[in-house]
Amino acid sequence: MTIHWNISVEGLKIKDLLSFSSAQTKAQPNLENFCISLIKAESELEVISLLEKVGVWHNEENWAFFGNNENNFSTVGNQASFPETAIAEKIVNSVDAVLMRECLRLNIDPTSSLAPQTIIEAVEHFFGISQGSLSRVGSGSRTELAKNICLVATGRKESPCYVIADLGEGQTPKKMPQTLLSLSASNKLRIPFVQGKFNMGGTGVLRFCGHNNLQLIVTRRDPLILSDDSDETKDYWGFTIIRREDPGGSKKLSIYLFSN
Repeated sequence: MTIHWNISVEGLKIKDLLSFSSAQTKAQPNLENFCISLIKAESELEVISLLEKVGVWHNEENWAFFGNNENNFSTVGNQASFPETAIAEKIVNSVDAVLMRECLRLNIDPTSSLAPQTIIEAVEHFFGISQGSLSRVGSGSRTELAKNICLVATGRKESPCYVIADLGEGQTPKKMPQTLLSLSASNKLRIPFVQGKFNMGGTGVLRFCGHNNLQLIVTRRDPLILSDDSDETKDYWGFTIIRREDPGGSKKLSIYLFSN
């Protein structure tokens, strides 16, 4: 399951969920309660205040380059010209995640010839929908399918928060930097039945997420997918904040960061 929360149009990753990020924090908050507080926050000021209280917001050691690329603004800032297009990419990613969940639950290698070769084949194979068309599905079945992905708006009308929650494959905290926090990687390049290929479209919402471009990601690997026993975080939830840092000093462009 993955939750994407965005201040304005759509925000702390913990590498080791048994302790909070690093010794530089002023306090050791209950991580579950802290994550819930971030989810409930509905303004940038509220989020920044929460991060300041635990010594994260102003501490450079708590932040890493999104996509492991200091020059990431040139990519992230050019993904979408309009917020409507940007948020649609998030929905597409959720659809991909749900299809991946079904594929992996069946222990099918999504890059193999045994996997569906188109999105229509995937929808028909995984959900029994003839020709992949929802017009062939009754209202009751459509309601059940709709539970896999939710888009919810909260907060003030002039400055809402958007939550996108899906019951997709999810990721472990350890794998987040290589998946949800990666950029231009080949994670889905060889998977024929997903729509996202270039590992960057989902970042298009960031430029529309308020002044600081805050986004919160909360995720857990689907427990019904066979897990990597070497991943010590396979049973944990992970969460991270994405933010934009303004140019300053020797930095000529903004930089997108995530809390580590």
